[in-house]
Amino acid sequence: METLSALLAAIPQPDVAGMARAQQHIDGLLKPPGSLGRLETLAVQLAGLPGLQGQLALAEKAIVVMCADHGVWHEGVTPSPQVVTAIHAGNMVRGNTGVCVLAAQAGARVQVVDVGIDADPLPGLINLKVARGSGNIARTAAMSRQQAETVLLASMHLTRQLAADGVKAFGVGELGMANTTPAAATISVLTGSDPDAVVGCGANLPLAQRAIRWRWCARR
Repeated sequence: METLSALLAAIPQPDVAGMARAQQHIDGLLKPPGSLGRLETLAVQLAGLPGLQGQLALAEKAIVVMCADHGVWHEGVTPSPQVVTAIHAGNMVRGNTGVCVLAAQAGARVQVVDVGIDADPLPGLINLKVARGSGNIARTAAMSRQQAETVLLASMHLTRQLAADGVKAFGVGELGMANTTPAAATISVLTGSDPDAVVGCGANLPLAQRAIRWRWCARR
């Protein structure tokens, strides 16, 4: 049985030669050097994706959206009803969301994955559910280590399956009401940042309620 460590170790290094060719091409364009800013850096980075030989425009592309509900929703950190997660995931399957429109413009498919929506399995979603919603980080752990490793392994196997189907370039996204609160808490812990610097209003949380979100991030 494959382990998470083995899969991580098998990830190939970037194509340095491809990145060099891309940089040379960009530098040869009729424009001031570096005038496209971050876009140039991204182009070189994309050219370094293993196996593409710099032909990103010809590659099969996919946006993988991981969907789950967050237990901290119960602390009032978002004005959105929790059921919106399931509703919006269904809209993605039908192609009725912004990410679907943008993906279509880029020639990318959208794969919607249920890793923890607090609902029964939904038609059209890839079911990798490890729980019906995470734990409430204001009271307990979001998930056990085993659950985290299970969903990471399942996600990596899904990625390999899509790659075997021809996908060469992946975009990733996530969906879940109250998602910005655990995101802010994670950033605060990993970077040592003050919660006040990373906690925002999320999906239009009234400023008067921002302190609720700050309090639970500070506790983590």
